[in-house]
Amino acid sequence: MATNGVSLSSSMRTNLLQLQGVQDSIAKKQNILATGNKINTALDGPTSFFAAKGLNQRAGDLTALKDTMGQAISTIKAADKGLTSIDDMIEQARGLTTAAYSALGNDAGSMATRKSLASQFNALKDQIDKLAGDSSYGGKNLLAGNGLRMDSTSASRQAVNTIQGIENARVTNVVSADTYTVRVKGDGSIEGAAGDINNAEMAHGLVGLKLSGTMSTTAGSFSDVQIEVRGATGRERSFIVSDGTESRTVKYFDNSQTIAANTTRASTSGTAQVTNVQLGGTIEAGDTFTITIEDQTFSYTATASDVAVGSNARANVASALRNSISTAIAGTGRLSTSDAKTVTVSTNGTITLTGATSPNSTREMSVKATSENALTKRISESFSSGTVVSFTVDRKLLEQAANGGNGISTIEKKVDIQVQASNLSGATITRDGMANRGEGKLSNGENAFAFDTGTVRFSVDQNKIKQAASANSAANLVTVQVTDANTSNDLSVQLNERNTNAITVKAQNLTTSGQGLRLDYAQNDWTDRSDIDKAVASIDYAKQNLRSASQTLSTNLNIITTRENFTKEFSDVLTEGASKLTLADQNEEGANLLMLQTRQQLGTIALSLANQSQQSILRLF
Repeated sequence: MATNGVSLSSSMRTNLLQLQGVQDSIAKKQNILATGNKINTALDGPTSFFAAKGLNQRAGDLTALKDTMGQAISTIKAADKGLTSIDDMIEQARGLTTAAYSALGNDAGSMATRKSLASQFNALKDQIDKLAGDSSYGGKNLLAGNGLRMDSTSASRQAVNTIQGIENARVTNVVSADTYTVRVKGDGSIEGAAGDINNAEMAHGLVGLKLSGTMSTTAGSFSDVQIEVRGATGRERSFIVSDGTESRTVKYFDNSQTIAANTTRASTSGTAQVTNVQLGGTIEAGDTFTITIEDQTFSYTATASDVAVGSNARANVASALRNSISTAIAGTGRLSTSDAKTVTVSTNGTITLTGATSPNSTREMSVKATSENALTKRISESFSSGTVVSFTVDRKLLEQAANGGNGISTIEKKVDIQVQASNLSGATITRDGMANRGEGKLSNGENAFAFDTGTVRFSVDQNKIKQAASANSAANLVTVQVTDANTSNDLSVQLNERNTNAITVKAQNLTTSGQGLRLDYAQNDWTDRSDIDKAVASIDYAKQNLRSASQTLSTNLNIITTRENFTKEFSDVLTEGASKLTLADQNEEGANLLMLQTRQQLGTIALSLANQSQQSILRLF
């Protein structure tokens, strides 16, 4: 034994060991109370420790999935907000069609209203596409579709655009691939709508109103012809004839021409009577002038040559009257030299009548003169478009017409030019310059040809389209698939930690394309009722698509929301199960600690008692 070693008695060593064991137990209980876990390491209970760890890990995985599900729910909600807004815009578009139906007249005001409404419809269509594009969340857009797109080929667009008078050829609302043949034909002959011609004749007292001619190959026009009459009875009348931007004004004078007889020298014995007949005012073709001498009437109606530019109308009419009177004096009429001996005409249109003389008595000569405005006036005007407008003004009918014949009349021009489009299935649509407005009439600007597979569109240049018709021009416009479908916008959501359960939310195409809502641009500025009908039909189809898309999104949203709630609750169950394996009963552990502390005190007393046996030896000294 070492000289410095200390030997404990058996009783002391036993008590000491027991006291150390109690101290270790107290330390463990204090750790349990501090952590709340009765198992903190694998040494505390391997089976429970690793079982609890597995449960907690699974709960953690599910919690991470719940966060992903939450983001998926937000993505679907973002799409639903976009869908709701698109639905509101489509209802606005429906309101525009209702307003268009209320303005179906063919007057200029109604056509302008429908054109404005069509423009607003197109603006809404563009906004729907932009709204669908702005509905993405977290890099996913559930309203953008699968990326499949169809369009016309650039080569075929170029081929159609090479047709004289056609430009900006394209196909919108492409539903499926097709080939369209575009053809132009017709002789370009011009006529006016019969109903409009009849209305204009009745309104202005016109006779034989006619639109004729052949459309120009370089300045053709589909524009309506307008006839405006201004003025009042007894005053100057203006006839303003317009074709597009060209206008002609023809003056027509009511009762402005005059003729008057004035005796400048009375008849006396041996002196002949001298009477001057003076013409005045503005004379035009058709004006009638009458001179009555001794109850014999001499009349003359001015002709177009009499009043031609550069002619002296008064002198021409006066000369014609003089000739008639001279012939009568010569003996072919009842007038003789015993009544009027001579008749002369001056350059200013004055007719001088000299009567007979008598040496023993006076020989008075009775002279009266009257004039009457032309009962009719022929007007014919030619325009650079090739249109010829001709009519006869009937003065009496003009004066009898409502409002004295004043006002504006519009005559729809009909031109023998047709543009046709046909597809592979044999369907043919024609825009015809001879058609009535509102019934597929060809017009300047964009024209649309709607097929089940897409809408052919191109702009017609009215100035040049006659060239294409003369050549019977034709070309093909071809549509093909230009992009493939993909799943880049589809949303995949994992529903369990092993990835054996997942759901895919497919992107819905809520753009206005042919692969989506099939909501096409307004056709032909809604000139025809059928164009508005097609817009309404496309709105109805779009609404059905929206309902279907909304139902699909709602179903997916409900599934993911349910799974999110399940995952949250199930994660709580796993965490609770893990806690049952590792958590300590605080009350029990507290009681155990208190007992151990009591045992520690008792151990200390026992050790002290054992030590007292050693101290008794000291009393021997």
